[in-house]
Amino acid sequence: MFTLHDLIDATNGKVLSESEKIFNSASIDTRTIGQKDIFFALKGTVRDGHEFLKDALDKSYGAVISKDMNLDFSGKTVVMVKDTLKALQSLGRYLRSKFKGKVIAVIGSNGKTTTKELIAACLSKKYLILKTEGNLNNNIGVPICLSRIEKNTEIMVLELGTNRKGDIRELCEIVKPQYAVITNIGYEHIEGFGSLEGVRDGELEILPYVKTVFANGDDKFLMEGLKNWKGSVITFGLNRENDYYGSDIEFKNEGIEFIFHTDTTSFSLKTKLLGLHNVYNVTSACAVAVHFGISKCMIREALESFNPPKMRGEIYKIKGTEIFFDAYNANPSSMRVALNELVRRKNNRKAIAVLGDMLELGEYTERAHEEIGKWLKELGIESFIGVGKFIKNALTYVNGHVFENAEEAGNFLKESLTGGEIILIKGSRAMKMEKILEILTEGHEE
Repeated sequence: MFTLHDLIDATNGKVLSESEKIFNSASIDTRTIGQKDIFFALKGTVRDGHEFLKDALDKSYGAVISKDMNLDFSGKTVVMVKDTLKALQSLGRYLRSKFKGKVIAVIGSNGKTTTKELIAACLSKKYLILKTEGNLNNNIGVPICLSRIEKNTEIMVLELGTNRKGDIRELCEIVKPQYAVITNIGYEHIEGFGSLEGVRDGELEILPYVKTVFANGDDKFLMEGLKNWKGSVITFGLNRENDYYGSDIEFKNEGIEFIFHTDTTSFSLKTKLLGLHNVYNVTSACAVAVHFGISKCMIREALESFNPPKMRGEIYKIKGTEIFFDAYNANPSSMRVALNELVRRKNNRKAIAVLGDMLELGEYTERAHEEIGKWLKELGIESFIGVGKFIKNALTYVNGHVFENAEEAGNFLKESLTGGEIILIKGSRAMKMEKILEILTEGHEE
């Protein structure tokens, strides 16, 4: 929560109308805005938030605007600023400067959202936590999260995303983290970074701001980037050389069981999450939890009740056919992991890979999609259905059917199912792969 005084101090805005003086949160979306929120009318590339100002004022305490509007502001708090986006970021920076607790930033190429949620679940057993909602990890979502700091908040767990050089630095100037969790370095947003080295350099923009890094010690490329850093590096992974590591991993249809090791003890863990990549996510979260004094009983309780975030490794069953739905996003690293999990779950069933385009890969686009074809062939996946214009490059190595959109692919797949198959659905968010799931599950989800 923040006050009108906070807002004016942070933004140097001019009060056009004054009513309520305490707000629960900043908001940019009239569809979800709360009565006690204040609306920031951001100018987007397609729409201007000022178009929705009347609706926002009808639903909330007030608004922050950057141009004159011919509206009745009576009974509402309205503040005029030069730039509403900069004002939102200034508010986040101001509220962070007043916060006396700990800030943990979660960064990396894959697994950020799941790791952030796992860390928050474990730490919330002992502390009052504020976390970024969903994957609102950019220069808009992060300041909105900061606007929700409460007086008794003790730890913030913030996911920070990046598409190009400078993004992490910009966010760190707002959130000033003391701790970083780096999940891995992979081929994400290559179009914006130009190379894998560029990805690593972009993520490691966080180093001047933090004192302690929890790093994936099995990722040698990441560790090479940290070798000359003077701060504290705490490693996690599967190798025994790490400070925290997992062993004796058992993959089950309903989740994973493994032994988690610290420098002083070892204990068993169970999670409903799927895939080897989630062993890393869980291990990183447990490393942070142990560091912050969370007991093994609390960790176990948090993990056993934890459900995967939407669109990230969910399992659906329709009349004997199992769907492994992991379609929030895709890059080469996460695509390979998902295909490996498809093969692991196969169990003498026919495996069908339904894969959408991977975006923002720049000059690597054609090669990366050809590589998928190689993987499908090597892994012995019997059936391949593609969605998009790039995924057709996989046909260089395997046979399959490629469609322009998810709806066409979903209708084709539904007609071809005989029952008992195991299906992976994965692709970049823009490919709308969830439409395939909707087609398959319509009317008969178990």
